Amino acid sequence: MGLAVILLWAHAHAACPTMVATLDAATSVLIDGGDAAPTFAEVETALACGPPTQSELARLWVLRGAALQLGGDAAAAEPFYAAALDADATWFDDRLGASVREAWSRAKHGLPGRLSANRPIDVDGVRVETFPATLESGPHALQALDVNWARVVVMPSGEETAIEVPLTPLPDGNAVVRPRRSAGWLIAGGSLLAGAVGVGVAAAAQSEVMTAAETTTALDEAWGAQQALGISAIGLAALGSTGVALHFVLP
Repeated sequence: MGLAVILLWAHAHAACPTMVATLDAATSVLIDGGDAAPTFAEVETALACGPPTQSELARLWVLRGAALQLGGDAAAAEPFYAAALDADATWFDDRLGASVREAWSRAKHGLPGRLSANRPIDVDGVRVETFPATLESGPHALQALDVNWARVVVMPSGEETAIEVPLTPLPDGNAVVRPRRSAGWLIAGGSLLAGAVGVGVAAAAQSEVMTAAETTTALDEAWGAQQALGISAIGLAALGSTGVALHFVLP
């Protein structure tokens, strides 16, 4: 039972998804001809966990553009390809096909747009504190990692976009709450270890009972009690040690 609880807790508090893992999943879906929209939503969750590299952004924009182009909207795909070239002009996955490569290679931005926000944020990995800020049209990764928030915003050509960023961490939407190490497992582990010591002392006390036993039956009863208490002490110690270890191992 204890092990099952530990494994369930560890699964529920798994680390944030990585950009690489979510991008790999999106790539596989696109190559197989599936709908990558759910996977792109997971990418935004990953963005809320940490800053992306420029290569990861380029890959994300190429994949988003390919999804649009392969879905029949080549015009909507171009801003994504242009943003990909800005981030890292060397990244492309030939498995996406020759038509996607051609559209990517000749993509151009439209007119710049202007972004307004209610607080400083990171835009494509760069801190922006003064608004409105002039940005290339097309997609941008916006992050406020101190409140575990991220969004992908597509800037319309020549227009202004205003966003409202939370000022405190929110546990809903795409802004995940990154797991933080708490004292719960340390307290539980310490309590179990303390219990193991207490049960161990009780087991040791049975030696005196056995010494004072005047009949075989009394001796057998004391011996059985000592064995049961000893096994319980070992089990409590094992669970307590696991709890303390999880405090330092899990995020």
